[in-house]
Amino acid sequence: MIRFLFIALPFYACLFSLLVHIKLAARTNTYKAIYMLTVALAGFLFTGCCYDDPHAPLSLVVIAGLSSMITAPSLVPLMIMYYRRARRIGREQHPAGQLWVLIPSLLFTAALVAYIVAGAKNVEAMYLVVHSQGLKVIPTIGDNALRLYFFITEILFRVVLTIEAIWFAVYVIQMAVKEQFSLGNVWRYYFKGGSVKTVGMITLFALPAYLLIITKLLTEQSFLDSHPVIDFAFPILLTFFIVGFSFFDFFTAKRSITRSETLNVMRYNYSQRTKAQVVEQMLDSLLDDAEEDALRRLQERLSEDLHIDEFRSDAAFAERPAVAEKVFTAMSDSWSENQLLTHFQELMRDQMLFLQPKLTLDDVADKLGTNKFYVSKLVNNAYNLGFPELINILRVDYAEQYILNHRDAKQEEIARECGFLSASSFNTTFKKVTGMTPKVWIASQKHNA
Repeated sequence: MIRFLFIALPFYACLFSLLVHIKLAARTNTYKAIYMLTVALAGFLFTGCCYDDPHAPLSLVVIAGLSSMITAPSLVPLMIMYYRRARRIGREQHPAGQLWVLIPSLLFTAALVAYIVAGAKNVEAMYLVVHSQGLKVIPTIGDNALRLYFFITEILFRVVLTIEAIWFAVYVIQMAVKEQFSLGNVWRYYFKGGSVKTVGMITLFALPAYLLIITKLLTEQSFLDSHPVIDFAFPILLTFFIVGFSFFDFFTAKRSITRSETLNVMRYNYSQRTKAQVVEQMLDSLLDDAEEDALRRLQERLSEDLHIDEFRSDAAFAERPAVAEKVFTAMSDSWSENQLLTHFQELMRDQMLFLQPKLTLDDVADKLGTNKFYVSKLVNNAYNLGFPELINILRVDYAEQYILNHRDAKQEEIARECGFLSASSFNTTFKKVTGMTPKVWIASQKHNA
């Protein structure tokens, strides 16, 4: 019993994470994604506890084995879906969205059919031998149905998880390069008060956790039984990494964090769409508790008259929300000048967000962590253009390069690849921006060449 409670430590960590996220991260972008991921991980860890417990009933061990066909293969696809939400890539369709359902469903269905054909008693008897001998039991399995069940639940299952582990490792490496994440940043974060990418810190705990799980699955139980130190180190390490991963998920509202910011977990319980409302509410609460000296320093920093004397009086209690809104607006203007333009340009240059056919101000605001009014103001100030005009210019510029690189492309293809809804809208916009139709422009390029 004590051994079972000990090896179940990671399972308890998952349950605790679920309960805490209900309160502290319900409004974040990643809330639904991490909830699905943690439920799958908790289910898998529980089946692992049943499978590893030598005193567990054989019927429970069989059920645990079948259940792991569903939970374990879904971890990597769910993790990639989680990362896409954490990095604010968008909600467009991704293979992981289908694979987390498709792969477990196929494995579980195949294992269940083989289990029914082989018979419950035969499968239970096989597990007795497998637990002590591992893969060495293969030559002793004479029944074809039982051999098929063993192949699906032991061999094919491990092959699928190994392929997924490689997929996950490649994805993490590519993401680390794009996010410019390094261990040096982690060192500066912990010891020099520097900032570090949030997804980087999440990866620092998530990747070792998954590698531990895979290592445990690929290691025969007989080896772990003969090396109790390794067997007991696994739940301790896995619990540590799960807790660390869950903790840094609270800060996915920010792209980068510092150690001082991690002291304020509740502060970042918002998504890009709800940020303005939540921050204004927090400011209202903070202004209520703030000392007068702190308010005056804030007034100097914002170069905005907050009318502190009137605000601090009891008669001005009703004015507090207005002051909070004034502070938030002043801070938002600063964010726009110092951060939003750079981030906006990255979205257009690196992610080519303008190629989305139905791109709106709300979509861009969602990725920038602000609202559409700030995005509109940002575009007007930086480019002296309206948002639709700028997007059309970017699409036309991209279309010109696409045409030069795809001389035989039809207008429907060009329109589709360059973010236009139809060939007619492409023609109209192209002429409006360049002063000539696509055909005339192509002819002029040939003439210049």
